[in-house]
Amino acid sequence: MLRLSAIACVALALLAGCCSFEIVQNGVFVSELGAVVKVGYGRAEKPHSGTFVNPATGKKTEFLSRLAVEVEMPDGETFTAWQTMNFTSTGTMYRADNGKWMFHANGFTCLVYRQLDDGLLHEVYRGVLCDAPKTEGGDDDKWRELKKDAKGKWR
Repeated sequence: MLRLSAIACVALALLAGCCSFEIVQNGVFVSELGAVVKVGYGRAEKPHSGTFVNPATGKKTEFLSRLAVEVEMPDGETFTAWQTMNFTSTGTMYRADNGKWMFHANGFTCLVYRQLDDGLLHEVYRGVLCDAPKTEGGDDDKWRELKKDAKGKWR
């Protein structure tokens, strides 16, 4: 029985790995009250399938994305959310698979929403970027420094 349990755990871990992603950028946000949220922005090897409700038809529609975030809240609670459709504002919206968390990145600001007892998503955090620590593994070769040419244009 113990051997069967171990095999089942390994199988579940391998299946869970199908939705894993590599952190490519980190961000630390601070609220007006000094509460800190840490965010790891990631990219998966394969697209993650999520859904959203189409506002025109009311039907669930599939949304594929390789983008995800790992978020650590000020109290230490963490969640993983995948990019989802964003109809209401600019920026990038991420939603946890269980629907209980949403993370909205918009430039150098972020909002975090949590589903409360009433079943609705409520804003529970609002912060501004205060640090962008380097990701382990060093610099990414695909990024380069931009320079201006003789006419002052970026190249």
